[in-house]
Parts: sequence; C-alpha cells; structure tokens
Amino acid sequence: MLYMGCLRGGSTSAVRLMPPTRRALLGGAGTALLGGAASTLCGPGARARPAAKPAGFGPVGPPAWTSDSLQAAAARTGLTYGCEVPHYRLDMAAYRRAVARECGMLVCGTAMKMEVVLAQPGIEDFGPGDATLRFARANGQRMRGHTLVWHNALPDWVQPLLARSGPAQAEAFLRRWIGAAAGHWRGTIEAWDVVNEVLAIGDAVQRPDGLRETPWLASLGPGYIDLAFRILHEVDPGAAGTWNEDAVEQDVPWMEARRTRVLRRLEGMLARGVPIRRFGLQSHLTSTLPIDQERLRRFLAEIGGLGLGIEITELDFDDRAFPSDIAARDRGVTDMARRYLDVVCAEKAVLNVVTWDIYDPDTWLNDHPNRKRPDGLPQRALPLDAGFARKPLWHAFHKAFRDAPDHGAHRDRLRRG
Repeated sequence: MLYMGCLRGGSTSAVRLMPPTRRALLGGAGTALLGGAASTLCGPGARARPAAKPAGFGPVGPPAWTSDSLQAAAARTGLTYGCEVPHYRLDMAAYRRAVARECGMLVCGTAMKMEVVLAQPGIEDFGPGDATLRFARANGQRMRGHTLVWHNALPDWVQPLLARSGPAQAEAFLRRWIGAAAGHWRGTIEAWDVVNEVLAIGDAVQRPDGLRETPWLASLGPGYIDLAFRILHEVDPGAAGTWNEDAVEQDVPWMEARRTRVLRRLEGMLARGVPIRRFGLQSHLTSTLPIDQERLRRFLAEIGGLGLGIEITELDFDDRAFPSDIAARDRGVTDMARRYLDVVCAEKAVLNVVTWDIYDPDTWLNDHPNRKRPDGLPQRALPLDAGFARKPLWHAFHKAFRDAPDHGAHRDRLRRG
C-alpha cells in the first residue's frame, strides 16, 4: 500500500514518502499524510479526511471568453461550454488563445488520473493538473475533475496490489487515493467523475447488474461505486459527484438496454442515500449509428426527473461513415451534431456541454482501430480545424446554444446542489 503526501503550496514537484509497514497496513494503525495533516489510516467505516486546501493556484481572473464565443452563446441559457485539455498543449500559444476564447470550463484528459498522479509507488505528482487549474482560474474558467475510479489509467503497480488485497485493504487504498486527489484540489473542482464506465458493453455483460469486471469490482464488490461517492463527499462536499458513462446516447438495442440499467442503478443509488448529484454522458458519437431524438429526450428527462444534473462530458463526432470530401463530411457531422444538441440543450437538467478537446489534430478518433476512417484521412470531429479556425461544426454548436430555451434558473439550482 501507499503512504501518500500532498504537495504543499501547489508545487509541481513530486514528493516521495516511505510506505507503511505491512503490520501497520493490516492492523489499520498506520498514519497517512493527506495534505500535510496526519490522519489515521482509513479502514472500513472510517472517514477519509480532506486534505488542507493547497495555496498557489492563483486568483480567479475575469472571464477570457469573447462575446461571440461558444461559451457566451451557451451561458445565455445557463449552460456552460468547455473542452478537455491535454496539459502539454498549454505550451502552445495558439491553443491557449483558442481555449481561453471559447471555453467556460476545462477538464484534464489525463493529468488528474491515477496513472499520472501516482505513476510510481510512494510518489504523488499533481504538477500537470495544477498547471491546468492555474490556467483555468486565470481565465475565469471552472474545472471538472476526471476521473477518480476507472478500470483503465491505473499505474502498473496498482492492479496487482488490488488483486492481493482483501476488502479492508482495498477500501483503505481507495480512501487514501480519493482523499489525496480530491483533497489536493478541494474547493476548486465543480464536479468530479467519481466513477467512469462502470457498465459492461455488449457481449461482455456477464452479471445480472450489468457491471463491468474491473479490479475495483473484484476487490471491493459492487458496493465500490456507492463507496467512492461517499468518500468524495467526505473529502470535498462542495464538488458534485458524477457517474460518467459511455455508449448510452444512440439508437441501437444494446444501448437501450444500457439506458435502462443506468436508470435503475440511479434510482437505487438515490434510494440508498448515495451522494450522487449528476450523470455524465460521454457522447463519443459515431456516424455509423442513428440518433433517435425522442428516445434520447425521454432518457434525459427521466434522469432530470430524479433531481440529478446532467453533463455531456466527452463530446465528439466521428465522420467515418461520410465521404472523403471535406464539405460533404462537414455536412454529415453538423447534421449529426444538430440532431444531438437540439435535444441536449433543450433538457433543463443539462448543465455542461464539454467536447473532448477543441481542435481536430488532437482527436483520439484518428488512432483508435475501431473509430478511425477507413481511408486514413484525419477526422473533422471537433469545433476548430487544424489552424484553429471555426468550422461548420462550431457554427452548429453556436446555433444550438443560441436557439436553446432559457433554463438558467433551474440550472443554477442544480449547480448549487
């Protein structure tokens, strides 16, 4: 197990600490440094103590987005537009200008995941996440946290650790990880993706509850989902806990089955008093599958009817079903975006619309074997092109935001929790 220390003052250097002894770990008598404050090693039923809020992130500056931006259009009805930011792109001046100009919210692609923060046992590195947060605050932008519990993005040393841990040890590790990450950024994150992609897909569905087989499920059982939300609420009660899920948006039978599982699980979580406040639709939409607007509208309304907020968290549009001609591709993508966004923006429980990056060269779709174009051409999946010019897709976003009904008062209430 890991003995963790939070960086002080927003430092970008990593801190190495000695691990506790096996006796201390098994007996629950060790201590862990979370934000510089000693706390008893968390065991079952113990509280994960929040870290001291670090200094050094800088004040929140005035909004940097322009009056003709996607964020300005979205804000008119209480929505927020944002994008995922690879931290290394902040070294690129043109990228910084585009993100500052268009966005009211940012999310790190990898910088807040365990694979970065805890890449090596005994070392925490918050530097890349801190840098993105400083940029956001300086430009008056809010931050999402992504992601606390996922079956991917685990450092190499964590999966074998969980495999040989009993439930008490696994829970102690989960508490210490969430305590360290959410504690370090406490008070600066609007919403955390507490759990990510917990449902199995297609032929992988083996359990009646539909849960994906993961190291977390194996070590803690299905209760790990509720537990993670409760731990976050202990550490940072001001951050909205979000369940972020993929493949629930389009009109195929297996996605309809997933939507049903989502609704039943959300109902159960709320009945158990789990402090979940939002549901996130990743929305990596594929041009090979249809969008049924009425089914999607009903699904969003049912989630909103539970009193939860909704976030579109990783939106992009693959164009592999469209011709190679750029104008034809752009027409196909913008029509798909219009059909999706018209529904999304009309639902009063939808709070944020976040694209997975903002300009085409960064899209993951070009590299994924199941999503890249058969002709090998780079995809036009995001609002800005390779030169940061606004594309037809940008105009589709802008029009959808501009034409959406004003649900600002309701959205404000949901944001406040």
